[in-house]
Amino acid sequence: MRFGNVILLVAGLLMLAPAQAAPFSAAQEKAIEKMIADYFIANPEKLGGALDNMQAHYQELEKLRLAQTIEDSADALYRTASDFTLGRADAPITIVEFFDYNCGYCKRALAPLMQTLDENDDVRLVFKELPILSDSSRVAATTALAIDDPLTFLSYHTKLMTHKGSVNQTVIDKTLKELKLSPKAIAKKAQSADIAKAIENTSQLATRLGINGTPAFVINGEIFPGALEAADLTAAIVEARKKLTN
Repeated sequence: MRFGNVILLVAGLLMLAPAQAAPFSAAQEKAIEKMIADYFIANPEKLGGALDNMQAHYQELEKLRLAQTIEDSADALYRTASDFTLGRADAPITIVEFFDYNCGYCKRALAPLMQTLDENDDVRLVFKELPILSDSSRVAATTALAIDDPLTFLSYHTKLMTHKGSVNQTVIDKTLKELKLSPKAIAKKAQSADIAKAIENTSQLATRLGINGTPAFVINGEIFPGALEAADLTAAIVEARKKLTN
């Protein structure tokens, strides 16, 4: 093996396994570090390649970690009782949407999502309340979870998602009255510990998945951050179907 390759191999061992027991003594490590530093000073063009390889390695590790996290979180993602859903319960493809009622991009995603569900009977949609933009977003989310009837929830969701401007308490109360619901009764129910726990569980799930903004989608194990248009959703569904048949 060429000397330069040996240097890169040793450098990789030192950088990629910092948590493992050191294979060298302290004196040996110091000598090796000096040898590596001298090598890269003499061969600076090699440093970029080494860093690229290290970055690719960490990206692959993160990809594997995320895939395992999604697999381990399947029940929380797809089968949480408090989440509202649309589509067949046994649909082979599930779109999970993390959203905030005050997110403009989430509002833009509503029409493509409804179109996608209308055109694909093998797709199910799960709504994940992730109120991160404001206090009124949290009120809107807890109010949604306090609605028992799925069709009423969908009407509430659609009205808020098509509302132009900020969703605040006035808008929420007006929407509830239009749906023949008591704002006072719903507000009391929305303060329940179960609903607070549901919001917290979704927030923790988003953190585990590296989701820190809305909207974000998980489609059969693949994460798609940001707003998706109808064509994007169609492409993701086509890919999901391919994986189901492989």
